[in-house]
Amino acid sequence: MATANSTAQPREAERARVTLLYIREPAAPRAALDARVATIAARHAPHVAVVPVAPGDVPAPYARWSAWAPCVLVLRDGAIVGEAIGASLPVRELDRVVRCAVEWRR
Repeated sequence: MATANSTAQPREAERARVTLLYIREPAAPRAALDARVATIAARHAPHVAVVPVAPGDVPAPYARWSAWAPCVLVLRDGAIVGEAIGASLPVRELDRVVRCAVEWRR
């Protein structure tokens, strides 16, 4: 999958209303947050696309979130409408933010 700052965005991100910019170290072990993000994206498909990106590849507007912990930025038309920082955020809270972002556009 392409990184968020590459010129060739994933097709699902182009069609999706909401993008989950998932910032994490690629070499880090797969965490519980990976499963949470995948579950939420699947629940809201096809309106949500997940774009995983390494901290060093984060586009400039979002770079301040990438330095110290894994995080998910909820983007609608490129604007941040929600964020989850760290691996221990409950699924229910992240799901609520994503659902609101998706429903706002319907």
